[in-house]
Amino acid sequence: MKRILLSLTVVVLLIGIAVAGCATPAPTPSPTPTPTPTPTPTPAKTLNIGLMPPLTGPAAFLGLNIKNAILLAIDDQNKEGGVTIAGEKYMLNAIVLDSKLDTAIGKSVAEELVYDKKVKIISGPFLGDAVGAQTVTEPNKVIFLAVTADMPGMCSPEKPHSFFCSGGGWECTVNGAAYVQKFYPESKTVYTLNPDLPSLPNWTHTAEALFPLYGLEWLGVEKFPAGTEDFMPIITRALAKKPDIIDTGGTAGDMGAMAALMIKQLREAGFNGVIMARTVPPIPVMMEVVPEQYRNKIVTSDIIVDSPVVSDKYKAMYQRYVEMFGEPPIDIVGEMYDGVKPFFEFLDGQDTMDTTAWANEFAKYRWDSVWGREGRWVGKTIYGIDRMLIYGFWASEYVNGVPQTKWQVPIPWDLLVED
Repeated sequence: MKRILLSLTVVVLLIGIAVAGCATPAPTPSPTPTPTPTPTPTPAKTLNIGLMPPLTGPAAFLGLNIKNAILLAIDDQNKEGGVTIAGEKYMLNAIVLDSKLDTAIGKSVAEELVYDKKVKIISGPFLGDAVGAQTVTEPNKVIFLAVTADMPGMCSPEKPHSFFCSGGGWECTVNGAAYVQKFYPESKTVYTLNPDLPSLPNWTHTAEALFPLYGLEWLGVEKFPAGTEDFMPIITRALAKKPDIIDTGGTAGDMGAMAALMIKQLREAGFNGVIMARTVPPIPVMMEVVPEQYRNKIVTSDIIVDSPVVSDKYKAMYQRYVEMFGEPPIDIVGEMYDGVKPFFEFLDGQDTMDTTAWANEFAKYRWDSVWGREGRWVGKTIYGIDRMLIYGFWASEYVNGVPQTKWQVPIPWDLLVED
């Protein structure tokens, strides 16, 4: 029995040895490779943009739209990756301050932006506030993207860092006069009502110079204080001139909603002729202030987006604006966007932070504008320097209480460009 157990033990051991001999030896563990560290991307720097539109006061409605137009341009550029200047990536950041449409405040706000915030770009001031700001921006070689050059001396070869996103009085006058010539050829005489402000000479000069080019006789101007609300005495004196057309000049630009009140009182006084609103009362205000039966034969530069003459690029910008701010833009949004966004596109790829070099090159820049044509700076024949934009020349009219955009005025390039 013992012999049998011993034999079995030997057999089991031999089998175990055989099995062990057939097994694959365990591999020697390989050393764990050291992972290559992923480089941390260099964060983009911040390029501050100073925004100083009039956010309170009579032009607050315009100022809000100006601010939003610039914010939309900043947002669009940042979605495209910001800008790269001299090899450095920058994301754009808005610093927003209120200019209050005041010259002294405009100057102090610009000083804060330039000296404290160290901005190289300021945008958004409108009239007197822009005059004040420019006394700071030009000596410090800050790029200045303002609304309009309606104040005397703002656009000149001595101020090369300043650009103006609207054609102002020149453009508004051509727009209205050409529209009247085409659709109301029997209307021949025009009388202007305009606030007695520093911008007044621009509106009188453009009326006197440009209306005759479109077959209109300008009868003169009735000035009034900027705070006026009862326009009846002024209207009475104007109607004594027996004009075919009443031109509200720069009233909406200077006084906002008061321009709609002027239009209402013109109709209440019995004036049934064409009202040419060279600057545009806001459509919501017109609808609220001016009764429907009075909203006829009012010529403006409003842009009704579903019109077939409006470009697809403008319609796309309009939709982005509505999505971002929850309300439709007014015409000044397209004007500002079409000057500011191309500047950001121009900056992307520049090899210097020298703002004078920027100004010199940006004056030659061309782009695909929201107006459906090439964007370019003009104005040499008017100001001696090409620093002014003109927009689409889409002309509108209130018909049966509702504004309609139905024509694009031919652009008189010979008045604007010296090739």
